Amino acid sequence: MSVSGVVHMGAEMPFMKSNGKCQVKIPKSKAELKRPVDKRHALLRIEKEHVWIRSLDRELAETFCALVTRGNSITIERSAGVIVWGTYAGEPDKTGTIILDHKPDGSFKLVPLDITPISLLKQVAHFVGRNGSVTSEEGKHGLTFRGEFRKTGEPIEMEATAQEPESEVAPAREKALAETVKIPKSKAVLQRPVDKRHALLRVEKENAWIRSLNRELGETFCALVTRGNPVTVERTSGVIVWGTYAGEPDKTGTIILDHKPDGSFKLVPLDLTPNNLLKQVAHFVGRNGSVTSKEGKHGLIFRGEFRSHGMPTETKAKAQKPESEVAPAAETTTGGFEKITKADAIAAIGQKVTFEIIDRGVKFRIRGKKADCEKMAKHVIKGRPTVASQQGAKFMIEGNINKSFLRQGAKQQGPDANGVSTRENFSERSFTALGENLTAVQAACRKGCKEETMITIVVNDSSAGYFVISSGRRRLL
Repeated sequence: MSVSGVVHMGAEMPFMKSNGKCQVKIPKSKAELKRPVDKRHALLRIEKEHVWIRSLDRELAETFCALVTRGNSITIERSAGVIVWGTYAGEPDKTGTIILDHKPDGSFKLVPLDITPISLLKQVAHFVGRNGSVTSEEGKHGLTFRGEFRKTGEPIEMEATAQEPESEVAPAREKALAETVKIPKSKAVLQRPVDKRHALLRVEKENAWIRSLNRELGETFCALVTRGNPVTVERTSGVIVWGTYAGEPDKTGTIILDHKPDGSFKLVPLDLTPNNLLKQVAHFVGRNGSVTSKEGKHGLIFRGEFRSHGMPTETKAKAQKPESEVAPAAETTTGGFEKITKADAIAAIGQKVTFEIIDRGVKFRIRGKKADCEKMAKHVIKGRPTVASQQGAKFMIEGNINKSFLRQGAKQQGPDANGVSTRENFSERSFTALGENLTAVQAACRKGCKEETMITIVVNDSSAGYFVISSGRRRLL
């Protein structure tokens, strides 16, 4: 059953009867419901229990909606076609977008868009396909399903078949695994990314950890670079997903994934990450033929189109083709480093506060949550703060900069070819590196100090832009 109406745009889409009285409020999708190109196509958007279908063909949209929803649906007329909303009939814990191509002969094809879980795509396919007619194949845009379009009222395949478990870990299973499986701990800190389009990947031989504020991105990224069943651990901010690395289990490195809204991606190496590991990960996550690499000012980066889980990867030989560069241990000394933006640098180190240089370069102003500000102040401010204030949830501390974190100091050398300056403070037994590039600064600092004592921050300087500074306990020769 469906109800017709006219829509007025807003935070929610109200259904209006002909007498002008508002009868039903329809939730608004978080994603844009793009108009299909012709009448044989329909766009399906699922966000947990909500379903929206947009089509130029009202009959197709309402039939499609009736097959994938339960209860009454509501049809909203648009200037071009309709939007039909209803309550999803499947598991209310998935989000994704799917295009239905309804052929004149009664067959159909389902194509996933963006990061749509395969389990959701498969479930929808069995809702709309006649029993025994549904098949799947690898297509240009990932796994696609085909079959004969089912009429409303026809029985669907049994639920167990429609909901056959995928390699992704369902929430209930995750909890069970978390209680029975001990997840290895990374030797490096898994820093929190600053926004939902970034994910941090840490590979240590056979283990892979991914941290992201976006659970869907974290789990999809993990599924592409691991084998077997991953385990998702919820954090106060986002998730950490752990699994067994699918590549050669003899490399260690850290990589930032920047997943663009248009479906493309960029991979940026951090620390001493071997080029062959970076290349292998790029071919795991990139669609065949889309992956490219480019030597930037500061090293090699990879770009491409993000692969949907289930699409074939490029051949193993291609993904693991030996590099012509020098051995990984020499990469940071002879090669350059990829230029990383301020936002990427902050994401990589998980910086929760902002640092600003004030008072002719001798004081820091730190802003953020009180606990985070006070924690960082202990490392970078000399003595007690000179100013501390709070307005609501916003907290600010000012104080004299510890010598190790000054932009200029005695016996400072550089900048070198990577734009990094270094200095040693013998009285405080500290070693400091600073510059505009995170990876170059951290690599330089590691050479002169004990890695476990390093602290890295991104600082705003009103006179010269931002810079990265890393300091730690000086290494004794």
